[in-house]
Amino acid sequence: MRDCCPVCDGCLFEGQRYRDSQTFYAPSDPCRGCVCQSSSVTCSPITCPQVSCQNPITPPGQCCPQCRGCFQRGQEYLEGDSLTLPNEPCIKCTCVDGEVNCVGPDCPKLTCMHQVTDPGSCCPRCRGCIYDGVEHLEGSTWFASRSPCMSCMCVNGVTTCSEVHCLSTCLNQISVPGECCPVCADCVYEGRVYGPGDSFHPSDDPCQICTCEVMPDGKQHLRCYRKQCPSLVDCPKHNILYSGSDSCCPVCAQPLSNCTATLIGNEVLATDDPCFTCQCKDLTWTCIHRGCPPLSCPPAEQHTPPDSCCPICDDCVLEGNQYRVSNGQRWTDRDNECVTCICNQGHIECELQECPPLECPNGWIKVKSPGKCCPECTGIITVAYSKDAHAKCVYDGQWYNHNDHWQVDECTSCTCVYGDVHCQTQRCPTLTCASDETPALVPGMCCPHCIPRPATCIVFGDPHYRTFDGKMVNFQGKCTYVLAQDCLGGDFSVHVSNEDRGRKGVSWTKEVTVFIGDIVVQLFQDWIVKVDYQQVSLPFLKEPYVYLERKTNTILLNTNVGLKVLWNGRSHLEVSVPGTYKKHMCGLCGNFNNYPHDDMILRNKQITNSEAVFGNDWKVGSENPSVQCPDAINILPCQEAGYSARKTANARCAVLKSPVFERCHKLVPPEMFFASCVYDLCACGSNIDECLCDVLEAYASECREAGVILQWRSPTLCAVGCPLDRGYVFDECGPPCPKTCFNKDVPLGVIESHCFKPCVPGCQCPAGLVEHNAHCIAPEKCPKIIHGNL
Repeated sequence: MRDCCPVCDGCLFEGQRYRDSQTFYAPSDPCRGCVCQSSSVTCSPITCPQVSCQNPITPPGQCCPQCRGCFQRGQEYLEGDSLTLPNEPCIKCTCVDGEVNCVGPDCPKLTCMHQVTDPGSCCPRCRGCIYDGVEHLEGSTWFASRSPCMSCMCVNGVTTCSEVHCLSTCLNQISVPGECCPVCADCVYEGRVYGPGDSFHPSDDPCQICTCEVMPDGKQHLRCYRKQCPSLVDCPKHNILYSGSDSCCPVCAQPLSNCTATLIGNEVLATDDPCFTCQCKDLTWTCIHRGCPPLSCPPAEQHTPPDSCCPICDDCVLEGNQYRVSNGQRWTDRDNECVTCICNQGHIECELQECPPLECPNGWIKVKSPGKCCPECTGIITVAYSKDAHAKCVYDGQWYNHNDHWQVDECTSCTCVYGDVHCQTQRCPTLTCASDETPALVPGMCCPHCIPRPATCIVFGDPHYRTFDGKMVNFQGKCTYVLAQDCLGGDFSVHVSNEDRGRKGVSWTKEVTVFIGDIVVQLFQDWIVKVDYQQVSLPFLKEPYVYLERKTNTILLNTNVGLKVLWNGRSHLEVSVPGTYKKHMCGLCGNFNNYPHDDMILRNKQITNSEAVFGNDWKVGSENPSVQCPDAINILPCQEAGYSARKTANARCAVLKSPVFERCHKLVPPEMFFASCVYDLCACGSNIDECLCDVLEAYASECREAGVILQWRSPTLCAVGCPLDRGYVFDECGPPCPKTCFNKDVPLGVIESHCFKPCVPGCQCPAGLVEHNAHCIAPEKCPKIIHGNL
């Protein structure tokens, strides 16, 4: 049945239509909620929930406020927006839950009195000093531009300058441009002083000649060499052995009657032997044998021309009889394009071409072409595509296809371009490191990087420990202790064992144990060394972990992780770690963070002021629970020793403050070493001389690390005996890798780069001599060393 009248479907409210059962907000008032029900609209007010923010926002078209933004000085910000306050650029604010949260800059704490905040900067800095228009950092030192003898320092923003006084006792002085004090140009040998250019025969030896040379930097250098005498076994018949009063080498003499005063100085050939050249000298013919160069051809092919001394060959034989070249022919060495050789009647004479330094302009690259010794600069080469893309390149004996790339070394890469080799060398930028960093070349990388400086911990006396950061700790425990350990990565650990060697309550180091990888190295008294609990002789190498050697009275241990140990076989110990272990270390040597005040840190990370508590905490437990070491206590040996012992100790230790060590005082203050010296001498009992030398050697070692080499020993003070009969002399700062017959031709920088330390005290060969079979000999007396085929 159909309805008579129409029925409304939905509601019409304030000019808008809504479906039946639809809820909505009134268009004229968003705070009223309405519902359409049976064509009729019913509305009621909305109750808003309470908000917690201070600056709620009511979005347009909505009734209730929301914490979705912030108002700041009349400006609206959305949730999470960052804003800055006027006139406060260093305060950073953020809109969070409808509120503006602001924080100030996180500035480091400064210790200087005078601080300044630069425009555009939020944090203050130490003001430093302005001198001659140049700003200098707080605590820095420099020489005044108007005078190299005026040293200035910036302290609390104030510049203080003082004049440098030069102290010199040398006879010959040289002024170096830009240097305040003149440098000594004297050479001292066997107590005598020689000036620049002076030559002399040491110990009245006419065969050895020494010359005092002055280097470009003004430093003196004593260069000595010994003349090599020829063999006399092949003297001509009826000749006699002759040696003049001013001659170094004996020669063959031939009593010819025609050597008169008018013929003195003339030379003739001996009539019966063409290998001798004779000279009329002192009315006697003196004849010297001529040496013959080695030949490359076999003896069967050698022949001696008439009236000639030496045999010759018609051609030269190369590489074990594989190749031959004719006399006078030149060739380039197959393995080194910089070596050119010529065949001279069977004798091969080679010369090495040295490449000059090469700096290419921007946009150019260094290219080393095949067959050429030195690289050349070349611009970017555009190659037409019409070239043969199948052309190959040859480099260092290897073949490469077009577009092949290969790495020559860390800095140089090459590409094969249509049969041509194009190489490019990376140029390293200028590197500026911080004061506690040093440039170092990381393996596998081309350019050096700044890494933390290495640090050294020393142990000496009864014993004293100077930590990696420079704090002196006195601890007399008689157990085994962790001296230095990588507590972060566990790469290594160094233990020390102490023993009672004098008065009650004090001890000395008797054994050093190094754990690295799966190897145990033990260093005992009297230079006894064990590896994996078996005694070994030195030098000793166990790849890849350790290398041990002995230099005079010093054991040197080098490891693959950079840990280095120096042990004098008695009580002096040095442990060095590379800068990569900064903030990794723990033990009696401290934590290596460049801050000495927190070095006495315990295993539980707490810091103590008691040296006894600190040392006892690093005790190594015994494997046998029934055998336990007693804890050490803090003692004062000078109180127990009495007045006389204290007086003697102070008098003997005064040498540390004497002119003998004066050059080092400004770099290494002697006070804490003096206190350790007095402490040791009071505790030593009858071994006072040995204890004194222990401290003096420790201080001299610190001076060497600071760059000051002291000649402090004397026949009555800590003298070291060297085998003079074998040519050795004592050197306070000798090379740890000395020149030998095997490395005498290797550049010195290559040798030093593999050495343990810059220098070590010990017995060395004098200048001009090399070491061979535990003797010092002239380089020309070395046996022929063959490093490889021609």
